[in-house]
Amino acid sequence: MDTPSQDPAPFAPTTQTPHPHNARRTRRRGTLLPPRWRKALRAAHVTVSVGLLGSDAAVLALASAGRLGSDPVTVYPAAHLIGELLLLPLAVLALATGVALGLLTPWGLLRHWWVVISLAVTAGGTVLATFVLVPGLGTAASAALARHPVADATGLVRDSAAACGVLIATVVISSVKPFGTVRRRPRTKQPAPVSSHAAGTMSR
Repeated sequence: MDTPSQDPAPFAPTTQTPHPHNARRTRRRGTLLPPRWRKALRAAHVTVSVGLLGSDAAVLALASAGRLGSDPVTVYPAAHLIGELLLLPLAVLALATGVALGLLTPWGLLRHWWVVISLAVTAGGTVLATFVLVPGLGTAASAALARHPVADATGLVRDSAAACGVLIATVVISSVKPFGTVRRRPRTKQPAPVSSHAAGTMSR
């Protein structure tokens, strides 16, 4: 007597794993700011950058006036005060809001060359202001108040002009947005995982 043959159990539905690129895109979409907060952050970054450029231009004007023969007691303490109370905090805020815009908006932090270059230039300008320009202004202010000659008046003009040039370059790069996107190496596709039930059925 023939025994009825049992039909093989149907394959269990395999769960399709999402593509890594789509998974990263989904996670990134969850970290983006809403449009209203995005506009507020962009406005804060622009406001801070304009204030930074204005304070740097004021320092450049005062340093140039001191180099051309204006009263050092009037020029250099004022330039140091602007650099210490305005230029340095605004430089740090400009860098911080720029990084926040890269992380929390669709532009990304390392997706576009203009963002990478702008952040690198802003970071370089912040380092220049922190460790070169403002300490030099402090030395010049101390020398002027002590009625001593300012040793490096030309260097102060050069450093403040370089800081202004860095800021102008950042504004131009952010407006033009050149160089396209950052290319990344394509990842090799991994084979889809096979369920244990399917593997056992195939081995029969």
